[in-house]
Amino acid sequence: MRRRLGWGFWLATGWIGLVLLAALLADVLPFPRYDETLSGPPQSGPSAAHPFGTDGLGRDMLSRVVYGARVSLGVGIGAVLLGLGIGAPLGILAGYRRRATDAVIMAVNDVAQAFPALVFALAVVAFAGANLRNVLIVLGVLGVPSWVRLIRGATLTFAEREFVLAARVLGTRDRRILWREIVPNVAVPAASYAFVGMAVVVVAEGSLAFLGLSVQAPTPTWGGLINEGRTLMETAPHVVLAPSVVMFLTVLSFNLVGDRLRSLTDVRESGLEPVRQAAPTELPATTHPIRDCLLQVEDLRTHFDTPRGVVKAVDGVSFTLERGRTLAIVGESGSGKSMLIRSILGLLPGSSVRGGNVYLSGDDLTGYSPEEMRSVLGPRLGTVFQDPMTALNPVRTIGTQVTEPLRVHLGMGRREARGAAVRLLASVGIPDPVRMLRRYPHQLSGGMRQRVTIAMALSCGPDVLFADEPTTALDVTIQDQVLRLLHQLREERDMAVVLVSHDLSVVARWADEVIVMYAGKVVERGPAAEVFERPRMPYTEALLQAAPKLTDPVHHRLRVIPGRPPDLVDLPPGCAFRARCGYAQERCEREAPPLFEDGHRYACWHPRPATPLAFPAATSLPAAAEAEPSHPLTDRSHLFTADDGTEAAHDHRPFPQRHPKS
Repeated sequence: MRRRLGWGFWLATGWIGLVLLAALLADVLPFPRYDETLSGPPQSGPSAAHPFGTDGLGRDMLSRVVYGARVSLGVGIGAVLLGLGIGAPLGILAGYRRRATDAVIMAVNDVAQAFPALVFALAVVAFAGANLRNVLIVLGVLGVPSWVRLIRGATLTFAEREFVLAARVLGTRDRRILWREIVPNVAVPAASYAFVGMAVVVVAEGSLAFLGLSVQAPTPTWGGLINEGRTLMETAPHVVLAPSVVMFLTVLSFNLVGDRLRSLTDVRESGLEPVRQAAPTELPATTHPIRDCLLQVEDLRTHFDTPRGVVKAVDGVSFTLERGRTLAIVGESGSGKSMLIRSILGLLPGSSVRGGNVYLSGDDLTGYSPEEMRSVLGPRLGTVFQDPMTALNPVRTIGTQVTEPLRVHLGMGRREARGAAVRLLASVGIPDPVRMLRRYPHQLSGGMRQRVTIAMALSCGPDVLFADEPTTALDVTIQDQVLRLLHQLREERDMAVVLVSHDLSVVARWADEVIVMYAGKVVERGPAAEVFERPRMPYTEALLQAAPKLTDPVHHRLRVIPGRPPDLVDLPPGCAFRARCGYAQERCEREAPPLFEDGHRYACWHPRPATPLAFPAATSLPAAAEAEPSHPLTDRSHLFTADDGTEAAHDHRPFPQRHPKS
């Protein structure tokens, strides 16, 4: 840390500490009082008795500079705290609530920031009186707009982080999320800006004092001392130089410390925040018969209003899930897998519109209020996010985060929740759970962090566990351990699991049913073994063909799907996959295919023959998968490492492609 901060930071910190300590101990330091005239010869230069010399009345300049630090630093610290106390809550509220709250707060803030600060301060101080209280209040209020903008930007960044979404999934109230998740993280950039703000306020107070609109004589201030020494510049320049140099070094030190802290904890707006605009019209709701199952999703749609148009991230997805079953959702990046999970859980940005229905044991969750959803998220629906490092709050211990859902939902006391947390961590295979509770996320390996997030998701005994690519950030060995753990916990707790994954080997081994998504729609759905053995949709066939095979020649080219997924803002007419499909015909360009039923569901006008593929059928049973280690979807021994360090596979059976015209 010392090397990262640099020697300049520590010199600046030492100077600030020295000036602050001198100001606090001014009454006990062995030098004359600041208002004692003729303590030495008038206008005498620096000496052993008077290191900074004396002014025109023979007063000791060192004591006057030290006492002046009380006023300058007091106004600087007090004004920053006042601005932070008013601006931080408004900034957090605007950044977290967004929509109308954000629009109103930022509109008022922009108007306040448009006023010329120094002119406003001059007018108020001249009208209300030049004293310490008025100067502090004016400078503190003038800093509020900057604090609102800074804190809002930091809140926007952290509000979309996965550890905040994880807290919402656990059903935590907004007030608790703000205090426990947002505020500790926002405090880091706020602390760095506070030093810069103190430098600005010290300069502003010095300017007012120089004009005679700050604390009045005989109480010294740095700006006032500079003003008093103007007439002595030719005969006694030290009277001006002493307070000027001290003020310059102090302001420079504040800026150095603030800039260095900001470089270490830089938080900027990502530029991806949704555009504020009028709320779009709700998508029409459709009615479907409610089935006797644990989870039923019917015609679920999630659209986003963007400057380019409406993005149909999830477009008419339907499925059912029974207790004790695992449903896998597969597809390329951007196909809508993770957004489908967030749509079910109600964790959507403010610019989104959701339609359709989500039933949990017959209860329609789409009609629930935020308060009612908090009683469902955690006790009945749990979530394991993709990256365990971002799913855990970096400034809170593991014990604090694991015990929070136990205390919020189950009403446990601190001691009881800690004991339950120890048992939870032990149940997910974490060694020495008592010691682990005292650690922070960065002190754990990726596998241990993922086990912690699983323990948090299971803490309240949910009926459905959503695992959004839980093994993406882990190596192959840890992936297998985590997936075995999820399967074991599913069997022990008799819950349902929704698994989102890119890895077809994971799906083939652990899933009972599978949904293949493309461009926000379901293009194939059915039992995992049936879909993998007899894919009817060309897109599913292409995904399976990209899976490696042991019989492939050495260094054979990796099979890829030509082209790229379509633009969700401007979807082509007809089948969304037709531009990349080697079987597309004229009808595919005119009409979008519905989901046909033939053994399982598929969306294609020209489906592939219902005959088994050349490789063995996939199985969803772990025991069977372990008995067939050479299965092409579960064995990784044939992978080779590409030049960029990633794993690649070999091409196999032909798949017709469209070649560009020469």
